[in-house]
Amino acid sequence: MKSYRESIFGKLGGQEILAYTFENDRGYRLIVMNYGATVIKYVSPDKNNHFDNIVVGFDQFEDYIGNSPKHGASIGPVAGRIAGATFDLNGQTFQLEANNGLNCNHSGSSGWDSSVFEVEEVSNDGLTFYTERTDGTGCFPGNLKIWVSYTLTEKGKLEISYQVQTDQDTLVNPTNHSYFNLSGDFSQPIDQHVLQLHTKGVYPIAPDGVPAKEVDADRGFVKGLQTGLALKEIFADPDEQIQVVSGLDHPFALDKEQEEAGCLYDPASGRYLTFRTDAPCVVTYSANFVDESVVINGQPMIQHNGIALEAQALPDAIHSDLKDQVILESGSLFTSTTVYFAGVK
Repeated sequence: MKSYRESIFGKLGGQEILAYTFENDRGYRLIVMNYGATVIKYVSPDKNNHFDNIVVGFDQFEDYIGNSPKHGASIGPVAGRIAGATFDLNGQTFQLEANNGLNCNHSGSSGWDSSVFEVEEVSNDGLTFYTERTDGTGCFPGNLKIWVSYTLTEKGKLEISYQVQTDQDTLVNPTNHSYFNLSGDFSQPIDQHVLQLHTKGVYPIAPDGVPAKEVDADRGFVKGLQTGLALKEIFADPDEQIQVVSGLDHPFALDKEQEEAGCLYDPASGRYLTFRTDAPCVVTYSANFVDESVVINGQPMIQHNGIALEAQALPDAIHSDLKDQVILESGSLFTSTTVYFAGVK
């Protein structure tokens, strides 16, 4: 590994926002910043050994403030939607911020994605970000201690790990919100990318995005994804689950008997991205909603300019018999690790 580099990426209210660059001897490069414990770049080779960043993001810090697609950010304490922006725990009702219709999405405006983390430790192959979150922040219970670790391996794998402690029973279900576009050209949609998932089925979503709590394995696009399907075929699928959101915004139950969770492949560049995780689900979001105020490389963002592969528990699990997956008890330690690897074939 080469020596890591620290640089000032921007300022927030007079506070310096720091970026850290890690590079291995093969030319893979990872850049992360302490604002939102965010992935800025993951640089990998294509079939011609040309290196590009494959994580959709921005060149300047100011664009990450109010970043509605949450490019590259750490999402927590609870990723995804909580129906009705409310939940019951230990006989107490907690009313959250409703920031997505009637629902709370990605923990509201006080989520980790807008927090400035400290750097607890750093070495040439990665770092650990740390922050604390006081009881009642975002109306969630518990004083939290949060660690987000990023590692770039000699092979070029990107490892993301979470640890969370609490002094009260609370909800924890974090994820990373990087959008991948393996072409490296974010002005081009990912229509030609092929997605394959080791999945037992999809959790169908309601029009407001809240998922059902039972897996559906019989839909055509689910069967297609189990063997591999071009995203353009998914986007054109008349299934109401696809058309209600103009693409993918769905949790898939992972087949935990498989070592890998799935693979994304771009035939033009030859890049393929494998990922594995100890989380039970992956939420796939194909950048269906276009916010034209988001400017990437001087152009307003386009629909389907990347796909987020969010390893986590089922969103809104607290309202199901899967709630134990998202309840972190006082004194317990939450841990989760996801590994992405951009190879070539």
